[in-house]
Amino acid sequence: MSGNRTGAVEALTLLAPLRVGAADAARAAVTALGAGDGSPFADVPGTHLVRVQVVHPPARRSRGSPGDYLLLAADVDAPLRRWLREACLTIPGELDAVLSTCAFWPGAARLALVERWVERHRLPVGFSVIGSPQAPVARVREALALRERLRTLAADAEGATAAAVYDAWRRWNGR
Repeated sequence: MSGNRTGAVEALTLLAPLRVGAADAARAAVTALGAGDGSPFADVPGTHLVRVQVVHPPARRSRGSPGDYLLLAADVDAPLRRWLREACLTIPGELDAVLSTCAFWPGAARLALVERWVERHRLPVGFSVIGSPQAPVARVREALALRERLRTLAADAEGATAAAVYDAWRRWNGR
């Protein structure tokens, strides 16, 4: 799947209660996400940014100490439903390793239940940290690749004559 048709980015903030006694397992699973060559979320098409962590809210006066929660915040190519499907198909083991520490996680293999579970634990989002919120991931990657090509051209042209720079530009630009 490449970028989306609209170019819109959708934000997801999920705050799900952990199962009683699962905080250490959740922290270990979150830590394992970053082990190796990078986040498995980078393999999910349409992912701009994902942050996952275990949080422990402060106690409220009348309710005592709350339990631990898993916070998952993401900016993804819209629609979110398509991204959820891609995540469940691309990284089901990683999702289950982390989210199975949450109460009532249905498992990545049960997409319809995953969608309902996410909606139940989703928080409203008031802003995005994405610098180009209307650009899908594919367009951002294309722009970064072009920037790198231009940087290389500029570095190669340093100290060259105007004619050599012009020739390099024509070759680079395919003319």
